[in-house]
Amino acid sequence: HFDKYLILIYLHQKTFKAYKEYQINKEVSAQRLQLGALQLYFPCPTNCRFQTHRKTNKKMSKMKVFLMIAILVFSGSCLSEPVNMEAINSSHLDAEPTFSVDGKEMYLNCHEREGRLGSDICVSYFDGSEWAEPKVVHEISSDEYSDFEPLLSPDGSELFIMSDRPGGKGSMDLWVSARDADGWGTPVNLEGPFNTPYMDHCIYFSGENWEVAYWTSTRPGGYGANDIWTSRKVDGLWQEAVNMGSSINSEFDEHHTLPSEDGKSLYITATLPEGYGAEDIYVSHLDSDGSWTDLVNLGPEVNTDTADRCPAFSPDYSSFYFDSERSGGNGGKDIWYVPYDSIRNIR
Repeated sequence: HFDKYLILIYLHQKTFKAYKEYQINKEVSAQRLQLGALQLYFPCPTNCRFQTHRKTNKKMSKMKVFLMIAILVFSGSCLSEPVNMEAINSSHLDAEPTFSVDGKEMYLNCHEREGRLGSDICVSYFDGSEWAEPKVVHEISSDEYSDFEPLLSPDGSELFIMSDRPGGKGSMDLWVSARDADGWGTPVNLEGPFNTPYMDHCIYFSGENWEVAYWTSTRPGGYGANDIWTSRKVDGLWQEAVNMGSSINSEFDEHHTLPSEDGKSLYITATLPEGYGAEDIYVSHLDSDGSWTDLVNLGPEVNTDTADRCPAFSPDYSSFYFDSERSGGNGGKDIWYVPYDSIRNIR
């Protein structure tokens, strides 16, 4: 077997002509090449795709691209097919998973469970071979209001949620429940720079001691309706909220920030014009100068023409979970996963 593809790319513009030839090792055949503002996605010969970079200007986005692919022999692998968590998903909405570090608990946003109406927080337990049917966490879920977006702390002692229950500062606030020997306590409004009179939600933390927070807010000072904000804990105190800037945020919606294990990559749900569907998952990487790179779409392995969003890692970081409205599921939104290695190196 030959182990290389020959890819010929011809770019033509009034002010720019280039002819480039690449030989691509099959080890990177499921990744992207980036040439200027153009990205070529080629997981296998039958799945070649083009997409433009988020910050592409009008001239560059209208570039005429002619692609000729000469395949000496096919020896790469195609896209990993996302796997549906059938044991978890119902005919309604199941989304936004979060896992205990031992992999035995999963909390999620669930709808219409146990004869209830609306949005609740559910939990499922793994017995070593399969996940049990999710059950409503009644101590945390409100009978009258909506609860979303659970996040379990590494030590399992706290569960963060978003809720529109009374007692908060805005229309949607971040709340946290503490667990002791008797179970989960009533959620309390999260202190610090997180909640405002506006909508604040989708919190995630990074760092060995969870000293960096990322969350979504519609507060003033942003670029669009929903923006990603961050804060760092210094000497035990959370600092003033800072907008993540134009490489992350835009005039459109960005929300739900998932940090990688080393904190150097952020997986963000965004609704952008160049995406595949209503919501897509993108990635940004921490540059050597400390800035975050522009968002890059994760491509067709994760994103479809429907809503694909709210990612989470398995405890060992081997799997990348997300919820999706794609066909083939059980309900309005289902939880799916792909191997993290299949998207880890997307730049």
